[in-house]
Amino acid sequence: MEIGKETVTDLLHGHVTVGVTRKRVVTMDHSSMMKGIMLRAPGSGDPVPNTAPIWIGSNGVTADSAEETGGMPLPPGESMFVPLEMLGKLYAVSTAPDQDLAWMAM
Repeated sequence: MEIGKETVTDLLHGHVTVGVTRKRVVTMDHSSMMKGIMLRAPGSGDPVPNTAPIWIGSNGVTADSAEETGGMPLPPGESMFVPLEMLGKLYAVSTAPDQDLAWMAM
């Protein structure tokens, strides 16, 4: 079995504070080839844990399970990888203010 190998040309990272108003996760314009973005919400083992889930989605994402707009929940202490090349299209919102979202794009 042959396994293909890909290299990543850039690595970007940061944090964004998410609240009850929808917010773009990555505000910088990145034109390099991106393979995706890893998102993590601090949990009970972190110095400052989140208290509520963060909902991940597109520009119209809502912090619920609505059929058309509800995002994918990211509970405190959990992470997810989104295979997305256009980072500016990723948004987050929560039901509580001041929730931290750490991200690393490659």
